[in-house]
Amino acid sequence: MRAKKNRISVVIPVYNALPELKACLESLSRTARGLYELVLVDNGSGPETRRFLAGLKGAVKVRNASNLGFAKAVNQGLRAASGEYLAVVNSDVAFYDGGLQGLAACLDADPAAGVCGPLTNRTVGVQRVVLAPKVEKDKRSLEVFARAMALRFSGEAFEVHRLVGFCFMLRRAAYESVGGLDERFGTGCFEDFDYCLRLRQAGWRLKAAKDVFVWHRHHASFSGHDHFMSCAVKNREVFVDKWCRKALEFLDELDPYLETSGARLKAGR
Repeated sequence: MRAKKNRISVVIPVYNALPELKACLESLSRTARGLYELVLVDNGSGPETRRFLAGLKGAVKVRNASNLGFAKAVNQGLRAASGEYLAVVNSDVAFYDGGLQGLAACLDADPAAGVCGPLTNRTVGVQRVVLAPKVEKDKRSLEVFARAMALRFSGEAFEVHRLVGFCFMLRRAAYESVGGLDERFGTGCFEDFDYCLRLRQAGWRLKAAKDVFVWHRHHASFSGHDHFMSCAVKNREVFVDKWCRKALEFLDELDPYLETSGARLKAGR
């Protein structure tokens, strides 16, 4: 008899940052044990991380000899995943009780939602929750805060126009309708905003789960803040070039139609 597939696949691109990865995996095991398929994509990590990954049992593993970038690693993981729901998770994210399940429940509640994301302590935009320093630095306080959010806002979500890629859960039908991340964004930055636009163009809603809070260390796989900023600046240009060019192409295609329609209307007079 064939084993039943997990409903949720968790795809984690890995590039060193081993302490954060261990904390992420521990948090998933502690809060959602047995509820997910784990897919790990090693993007050319060093020997210590490779040894750790080799010792993990039960995970689907993809190994790259070098760092091929966040988007490509995510796409490799998505292709290897079998779940109905596909969670893409940075290795520096930590979950609290019911977090992964809460993201799935958010998609369950709205069949038109193609993707949802949690709230967190470090990001940009509407998903950010500003915490008191004494809360953000205390593990127990963070657990209490996450639990309070889950109770206070149980089942609540709000529609957004973009989600940040540190952690999001895709409906498989949404993934299959638009494909994977655009790999021209390389190491990372802006591929998540690009993906959100594509999902919205395909008619899917984007949701933020108000009852799910995760911890995010922020940029753990980049070689420092300067490296992150250089990627952000470069990929912003890729993003603008891609979408502005498409807008101009759209107008170029539209103009001849308008000119022809105008001529017909004028002749009709």
